[in-house]
Amino acid sequence: MELHDVLNSEQQKVVEHTEGPLLVLAGAGSGKTRCVIFRTAYLIKVKKIKPWNILVVTFTNKAANELKDRLERTFGINSQNLWVGTFHSLCARILRSENEKIPHDANFTIYDQVDQLSVMRKIYKEIDIDKKKFNLKKVLAIISKQKNSLILPKDFFNFNEENFYTETVHKIYTRYQNVLLENNAMDFDDLLMYTVILLHENDKIQRKYEEKFKYVMIDEYQDTNYAQFKLINLVSSKHQNLCVVGDDDQAIYSWRGADIKNILNFEKDYSNVRTIKLEQNYRSPKTILDAANCLIKNNSSRHNKRLWTEIKLKNKPELMKLDNERSEAEEIVKKISKLKQKEDANYNEFVILYRTNAQSRVFENAFTRMRIKYQIIGGVNFYQRKEIKDILAYLKILNNHQDNESLLRIINFPRRGIGKVTIQKIIDFASDNEMTLYQSVLNEDLLKYLGYTAQRIKEFKHKLQKWEKESKKLAISEFVEKLISDLELDEIYDTDDPQDISRFENIKEFVAATEEFSENFKLETGEDPLLNNYLQNISLQTDLDNYNENEESVKLMTMHNAKGLEFDYVFIAGLEDGLLPHSRSIDNERQIEEERRLLYVAITRAKRKVFMSYANMRRTFNTVISTIPSRFLMEFDDDLIRKSDASSFYNIRSSRKKSKKKTTLHIKSESEKYFRIGQKISHAKFGKGVILSVNGKGKNAKLTISFSKGKLKKIIGSFVKTL
Repeated sequence: MELHDVLNSEQQKVVEHTEGPLLVLAGAGSGKTRCVIFRTAYLIKVKKIKPWNILVVTFTNKAANELKDRLERTFGINSQNLWVGTFHSLCARILRSENEKIPHDANFTIYDQVDQLSVMRKIYKEIDIDKKKFNLKKVLAIISKQKNSLILPKDFFNFNEENFYTETVHKIYTRYQNVLLENNAMDFDDLLMYTVILLHENDKIQRKYEEKFKYVMIDEYQDTNYAQFKLINLVSSKHQNLCVVGDDDQAIYSWRGADIKNILNFEKDYSNVRTIKLEQNYRSPKTILDAANCLIKNNSSRHNKRLWTEIKLKNKPELMKLDNERSEAEEIVKKISKLKQKEDANYNEFVILYRTNAQSRVFENAFTRMRIKYQIIGGVNFYQRKEIKDILAYLKILNNHQDNESLLRIINFPRRGIGKVTIQKIIDFASDNEMTLYQSVLNEDLLKYLGYTAQRIKEFKHKLQKWEKESKKLAISEFVEKLISDLELDEIYDTDDPQDISRFENIKEFVAATEEFSENFKLETGEDPLLNNYLQNISLQTDLDNYNENEESVKLMTMHNAKGLEFDYVFIAGLEDGLLPHSRSIDNERQIEEERRLLYVAITRAKRKVFMSYANMRRTFNTVISTIPSRFLMEFDDDLIRKSDASSFYNIRSSRKKSKKKTTLHIKSESEKYFRIGQKISHAKFGKGVILSVNGKGKNAKLTISFSKGKLKKIIGSFVKTL
């Protein structure tokens, strides 16, 4: 295998160093994917390692599929026996294989966030929980954190302080886990947690996978959490042939459990570690990398490295100052339109990045007015749309009869005259007879218990039995088409309502996706995929896995969703304190560093040009406030950024200086004669905060305040103390 023709010297070292722990610090655009592919091929072709003894963990299913495809096309390697996939797909595969040792059977359902919220709402109602005091999503986030830390409900108070709030969360967590078990279901965090527990508590199974995976490679190691860290350690501890690839400068997911310490401490966690830095960038010109390097050097929690390139395009990042968020959106959309014409570009080469999803609205309006096609990436996941989840619920209950949540979703969809009273009777019957809802519907005794609605349940029962038989014989694409036809969804959505038209378009897209899956599955295995094959694949899909970079439209997405992607022209909007860095991060240096990494990731997506912008005024809630330019703009050397006259660093520094002296950037309105936007205050209960808006006059003005932990509160002025 001639490596020097296609790899630089450092990349070659990565490929050829196969024995012992290896840390690869791969900067943005440095060709780490190529290294992982060539290293895998090197192990098989040169070192003669069996494919089934190699484990490669990728960040997305799409990345896994691309890796397998390139191994086959470039090296003629049949990847069928190679373990390549995400942490979640790897864990699902192990758990289904070892299901006799876990409390679930092999057909367990994987619940997404919509399913989780549905379960939680029922739990809240069942044990009478106040949604205002115990926010659903916040409690789910706490539960997720416990699972990622491998803390089961029985161990909860070994790691959490006992008080009224935590006692209630523990009660919810305990009931939530029981409901999942009753439904033979897991959420995404369970996949990791149960796999680690399985390997940790069962020496025989751990030795099996430890012996199986003689060579382990982990991509995006900076994004791993504690459960993933333990899993890696359990499967690689014997041979120690562990290669982790990542970049601490791109660690931006702490909010979902990722721990940057995993990559920073790798050299302490394993002995005799070799570290290789990939610093040559093949994506961006020097002018863009100089700005990115200048920014990221301000972080202290990082390995020392500096990106460089041989690409000499002389396009400095450009900074724009606009009046408000509407003019910012209009200016960016106009600039995209002009650049497309001037540089003969396609719309799919442009991306607009922002810190929060809410910022997309003004851009959507501007694109609509200009009649330019756009696509939001990372909004509602395709598979979480109602019409798709309805079809998936049918597939899930036919595959997993314990999935009560799926049965409840489809029992009266399409409408078949089975109302709440009948459904409650079925639930009661199932509870009294210790059955699942599916077993109850199939039970003849239930019909006597129901009365006049019995005939409707009987018809539903016969359909379920018919579909179950067909699902075991027909290829998934053929079965899905038949199911949609039987449900008469084409007639249900055959209206002039734009939403119905859109829903049926999505259903047609779903059918196309099953056909594509069937074709790929048959190519890989030589067999037609059945229902269980499809569900194992689809349950682990994300919106980014279905992202089509070739669609002719401008892409809009948050900076978090942009990691791993690249575009010719990158627009970064809303560079203001409160947005980037986010208001919830401003008082925490560790979080400030992550916000800085987020901007670094955004800048390094660009292949040709970068445009950054901020607005003087921005609407927040129902109030227009003056903004402060992002502190990160101060960190660029003056000669690295091209500025419009109004955006000179002199003016930015001046604006920030004034903001520190006067606490506000705009002339006080009548409502601000006593309190001022940007003013720091303290509250007896909530602690220190910053005023975001002032409504009214004097001490009794109504204030919107951002407190140190990111909580927004509306409080009467007389209850706070100015600092």
